[in-house]
Amino acid sequence: MPADIYQDRNEEHIVPATLPIELDKGLLNRSFYELEEAFEGQQGLADLVSSMAEKTASFRRLLLEEQQPLTETQMEHLVAQMFTARRKIWPLIAEQGTARVGELMRDLLTGHGDLVQRMTRFEEALPATGKVKRVIRDVAAEVLHFSDPERYPLMTRWVWDQGTTSGAIREFIRGGDYLTDFPFGESPEMFEGLRQWMRETLEELGVYRDVPYMVDIILAHQYSQYVRAMAEGFLRSDFGGQTDFTEQIRKLLGVEVQRRMGGSRIKRDDIH
Repeated sequence: MPADIYQDRNEEHIVPATLPIELDKGLLNRSFYELEEAFEGQQGLADLVSSMAEKTASFRRLLLEEQQPLTETQMEHLVAQMFTARRKIWPLIAEQGTARVGELMRDLLTGHGDLVQRMTRFEEALPATGKVKRVIRDVAAEVLHFSDPERYPLMTRWVWDQGTTSGAIREFIRGGDYLTDFPFGESPEMFEGLRQWMRETLEELGVYRDVPYMVDIILAHQYSQYVRAMAEGFLRSDFGGQTDFTEQIRKLLGVEVQRRMGGSRIKRDDIH
């Protein structure tokens, strides 16, 4: 993608919304200290951040710097790093063609219109039903955030899904298990409001470096705690029965160290 086209997008700014429910800074602080303890002796949070930065570099290179149509190998490289999408999205990509889907991803990043218009256009351009339709949003969220983590908050369903009122946000609400109304919505402004709150709380802890990635890591940690609290069910099966929450965090963020049973992380069977 030519540099001058990408520069036009530099004016885009998401105004953070005021969150409808007060979040608990103490819960975020506890999460941060738990992460520091858990990653000590496991190459540390710095190495996890480095892995995420490598993911960003690959997204930027393939979607913002390359000008040729994406090949199947390049698309597989991107999708393999999208945990919530890679088990369901490939049949649709194969049907539409990697070059066309790659063009849609680039349009999402640098096309005409505001962010919501581009997101809507991306979702409408990929016809799908059932489970596949639900993960298209996650693909868009991954493309936006990891191509420009400073500009775009992470807006995947595991961060917040209004339809199921589930996601990492609930883990910052003290007494959230007893609430019945969670009017967060799914606007970019809401996700940016969450990120601003987390950024301010991290600054109070003295965290100023790699803040976008640290926000992601804490969100993944909070969601992993929710998963671990589930005695059984589909959420646990999605993680392959893992009990090490640091590996769950890596998996959610698409930067896990090893592939289970070898081979590709992408599920190619059609599971509409």
